[in-house]
Amino acid sequence: MSRKPNQRSLWQVIGLYATFSWVCLQIVDVMTQNMALPSWVFTLTLTMLIIGLPLTAATAYYQGIGSQPRPDSEQASPVSQEGLFTWSNVGKGAVSALAVWGIAVTGWIVFTSQESADSEWDLVTGIEEIRRLVGEYNYPAAYTVAQSLDGMIANDSVRTSMWSEVSRELTFQSEPSGATVLRRDYVSTDSDWEELGVTPLEIKRFPLGLSRVRFELDGYLPRQTADFSGRLADLPPVILDTEETLPEGMTRVTGAESKIWVPGLEQLDALALPDFFIDTKEITNKGYKAFVDAGGYRDQTCWTVPFVRDGQILSFEQAMSGFVDQTGRAGPFGWQVGSYAEGDDNIPVGGISWYEADAYACFVGKSLPSVYHWYMAADPFSTNHVVPLSNYDGKGPAPVGQFDGVTRDGVYDMAGNVREWSSNPDGEAHYILGGGWSDPEYAFNDAMTSPSFDRSPENGIRLVVYPDTTNMVTASGPIEKEFRDYYAEKPVSDEVFEVYRQMYAYDRTPLNAVVVSSESTTTYTSERIEMDAAYGDERLTIFVFLPVSEAASPPYQAVTYFPGSNDIYKRSYDEMDVGRLDYILRSGRALIYPIYKGTYDRASDLNSDIQDETNLYRDHVIAWAQDIGRSIDYLETRQDIDMDRLAYYGISWGGAMSPIMTAIESRFKAAVIMVGGLMMQSVQPMADPFNFLPRVTLPILMFNGKYDSFFPLETSIEPFFATLGTPDADKKIVVTDSNHFVLAYSSNLAIRELLDWLDRYVGPVE
Repeated sequence: MSRKPNQRSLWQVIGLYATFSWVCLQIVDVMTQNMALPSWVFTLTLTMLIIGLPLTAATAYYQGIGSQPRPDSEQASPVSQEGLFTWSNVGKGAVSALAVWGIAVTGWIVFTSQESADSEWDLVTGIEEIRRLVGEYNYPAAYTVAQSLDGMIANDSVRTSMWSEVSRELTFQSEPSGATVLRRDYVSTDSDWEELGVTPLEIKRFPLGLSRVRFELDGYLPRQTADFSGRLADLPPVILDTEETLPEGMTRVTGAESKIWVPGLEQLDALALPDFFIDTKEITNKGYKAFVDAGGYRDQTCWTVPFVRDGQILSFEQAMSGFVDQTGRAGPFGWQVGSYAEGDDNIPVGGISWYEADAYACFVGKSLPSVYHWYMAADPFSTNHVVPLSNYDGKGPAPVGQFDGVTRDGVYDMAGNVREWSSNPDGEAHYILGGGWSDPEYAFNDAMTSPSFDRSPENGIRLVVYPDTTNMVTASGPIEKEFRDYYAEKPVSDEVFEVYRQMYAYDRTPLNAVVVSSESTTTYTSERIEMDAAYGDERLTIFVFLPVSEAASPPYQAVTYFPGSNDIYKRSYDEMDVGRLDYILRSGRALIYPIYKGTYDRASDLNSDIQDETNLYRDHVIAWAQDIGRSIDYLETRQDIDMDRLAYYGISWGGAMSPIMTAIESRFKAAVIMVGGLMMQSVQPMADPFNFLPRVTLPILMFNGKYDSFFPLETSIEPFFATLGTPDADKKIVVTDSNHFVLAYSSNLAIRELLDWLDRYVGPVE
């Protein structure tokens, strides 16, 4: 049985249409994958093809009928179906459908391209903003920007690079484990705590900068720590205490090697201290009144230390006659009628002598902290973030814990509010630490002493408990503080100085220099050179780093570097971190890095940069100056160094040594001192930077931190700057709200000031 012609034509058209549809869908599928078209494009195409199928089939059918001869009476009228379903109309419909499809897809591409361009622009701008904020040490804001950009980034390497600038990986552990870890920014104390997870906890993107971290576990007391992300990464397992193991109102301080990094006490040996407990807040009026009401001033049980004034021992009655309030009743100096003002329950007690503080400690079964323990809990390196949030307003004491300046161990008011007596004597005085509400902010890092009978309103109490008394005798023993009043001291005369200067002279013997090794990176080429030192039979090593920069060509300006004291403890050149100084090289200048006597493989018996009166220290100072001189002698033999444009750059230790180095070496055209100042220890006059300061006449830039615990602003930095012999027009000091580590807190500003100074006085790079 044969098919009718119109049926054969119909099935052929449907087959061709199906094939055409399949090809169209394959093309659209490929376009969707390669052009990232949305899924609706495929759906739109399929819908149009489905709609077109019955229209095409109907046209094929009617056109098939139309091709057969029919009676005149059956001829199609102008409006018949055969007239409507024509191939011409189908073609027009197909063109219209294609136009609609093209307009829809093209419109989407144009719109999303613009949106993508806007998104890309937002991404570039956002990353630049992150870098700006990081340069200003505003990590919380930078982290927030990174969060907003994360969804825009398709490239994993770009995402990884971005997050590395604002976050780091770290792990929190606790004993016992299972504690909930919460975090918030250090400064944003009114923000909510963000729950991070449960210990042991690995965090991939913990914000850089300062954070407060809290540990909570049912059945245990919560514990708080506050620190930089880098130090939190080194945090040992956090020990959680119960009410049975932790005295009320106290917090645990984890034991460690304790070194006192404050001026005048740096020379003390470090002590290994076990865990101890310290009051979270200062002793209040209410707490001290319990001692008064219990007859503490009448009962001699807790007054165990002899009362000594002006070399004379006082009787108990004589001492008590002076420990009275404004109305002659027993109690702190500022009280009346044996009590404090109404409403002052939570104000820290003040106006008490060391003897009263010690008796109160005995009364409650605790102790006054030693200087070692106090500074271990206070952490001088936290100055720049604790002090601004503490009470130094000069108006009076505030309720304990009201100010948000919390330390690493979660202790409040160690900076300001009231001073805190310690157990260590210095003659007839005792150390009283942290400064009070009326003291300058640098008092936080000032190991201040006060007569043991002093009852100033700012004198208060914080107590400790020692579960383990290892090294307590040494920790609580007498301490003699080193201090020099540089405003009162006078540098030696010119005649005497000339004698000292001659001690630094050396013979210009042959260098016998040899290039030991060289290497190249994308930023610099380096050479390690060995030559005869100016003393003994020693060999001096220097590293010469030459910039790889289109902005500069030889002969290069050269910056001679004197590092921080960490170099004294380094023994391998692999520990040399030139990357920290890449801004010198990227500016188009050469960097000269002498290996000073006592550092790296030139280690000696000297184990500290702290000045002292020994011949060993004096001889090293002379050797350091001669190391610089010999290094510059070598530079004179090179054609790629411009000897008319040399600069000195000292950081920390190198800043402290800069008066000697720049007064002795006349070939420097300018100097930059990053965190330098005067030390408090005595030293032989010929090795004393103070005697060299008036002889420094070259242009000099100082960059310092307001909260520097090594070089206090008022007693170390300012007299250094004032004593410089450089004309006022050619010396400058920049002080930022940072601690000793200004290159971490104010890097962009510091680098800009340094490069501007070199451009001005050494000359722009050519």
